[in-house]
Order: sequence, then C-alpha cells, then structure tokens
Amino acid sequence: MINLWKQRSLLFYFSVLNIKLRYKNTYLGFLWTALEPLLYFTILYIVFSTIREREEYFAIYLISGIMFFHLFVRGTSGGITSIIGNDRILKSLKINREIFPVVSTLSIAILGVVDLGIFLVLMPIFNFIPPVTILLIPISFLLLFGLILGLSYFLSIATIYLRDLQPFWGIFSHSLLFISPVFWKLENVSGTVLTQIHSINPLGQIIEITHHFAIYGNLPPLNEFLYTTLIVLGILFTGYAIFNRLESKITERI
Repeated sequence: MINLWKQRSLLFYFSVLNIKLRYKNTYLGFLWTALEPLLYFTILYIVFSTIREREEYFAIYLISGIMFFHLFVRGTSGGITSIIGNDRILKSLKINREIFPVVSTLSIAILGVVDLGIFLVLMPIFNFIPPVTILLIPISFLLLFGLILGLSYFLSIATIYLRDLQPFWGIFSHSLLFISPVFWKLENVSGTVLTQIHSINPLGQIIEITHHFAIYGNLPPLNEFLYTTLIVLGILFTGYAIFNRLESKITERI
C-alpha cells in the first residue's frame, strides 16, 4: 500500500489512460460517462413513475440509486479483467501487480465525479432542494470505492483460475439492481425476503446511507452505518490478502 502511494503519479496516468481506452473508437467518447446512467434513469423513471407517481422526490431517489449501482457495475466489471486484460504488460515488464485493480477503481472514482455532477444538476430540474447533510455524500463514495477495490482484488485474481467467473459476475452484478433499494424502499418491503437480502448486500446498504445523506436530510442509524463500514473494510482487506497471497503465481497462470 505504501509503494502505491509512492507511485501515485503512475496510478493517475494509467487511470486516465484506462478511461480513454474504455471509450476508444466510439463517436461520443467521454460523453458516454454521463449518458449511461442517464439512459438507465430515463428507462426506469418512465416505467416506475406511473406506478409511484404520488411519491415525493421519486426521481431523485431513483437517480441516486442508479448512480451508485452503475458505478459498482462498471467498477467491478473493470476490476475483474484488470489482470488478464493487462497480461502482455505483466509478462514483459516487472511492475507492481496490485497497481491494476487500483487503477481500475481509480478510473471509476474519476467517472464518479461526472455522475455526481449529473445528480446535482437533476435536483433543481425536479424541484428538489438538497438538505445540508448532502455534504456528507463523499462518505458514501468512499464506502463504494472501498467495496469496488476489495472485490476487484479478489475477482481479478480469482478469474485467472476460473474464467467462468467473468460472465457469472456480469449476470450477478446486474441482478443487484432489483435487490437493492433503487426503485423500492425498505419500509415498503419490511418482513419480506428483500429485507433479509438487504442485510447482506453492502451495495444496497451504501445506497440507503446515501438516501439518508442526500434525500432524507438525516444521519443513518449508527449501528447500520458501522455495520456497513465493517462489511466494506472486511471485503477490502480480505480481497487484498487473497490477492497478495496469490499474486506471485499470476504470470504463470495468465
């Protein structure tokens, strides 16, 4: 971790390069960063606004969940290929292997600034005045990026041994849209299987913390916040420990 900080300029360079490669040969290029979550939002808003038309600030509730869901999917899908996608570099250069999951996560963090800008722009459009607690939303982003990095460490090394993990993760990560509080509220599903799933779904918990900061205008219950933080830290350190243990075998496996 200390070595990564010493190489922060290299990390930033590779992160920007990663973003450029992501949208290479597309007509709209970097604009897709903003268009992807907006398209998700537009489709879901059209579908669910007729069902929940009387619910106040549903549009802001929806876009906040989509923002975090979309960053999570992009982040983990990039993280899972961060090693096998750079196999030529790893074979030809002596480079710190743990830099690649970090670069993938840092790239998503940069794109997250764009998504946050969209979120703030949509607020006045839907006549929503944000509470002062929205200033705490960077905490939600830190939790999200910690979760993405921890999973990227684990997934990037695991997919070397099990290539079927990549398509499976694509299906699983997109399914989180339906089992996270993006277009439904916890109080509306209390006592159902969704409540039980939410208790072990760190992405859903982070989204709910964001709702407290950005919409409800209050702090999440302390026990729920600490629980989510511990889960994220557990995933981060476990993912790093597994990666650190197996990274010496990367070159011979890819």
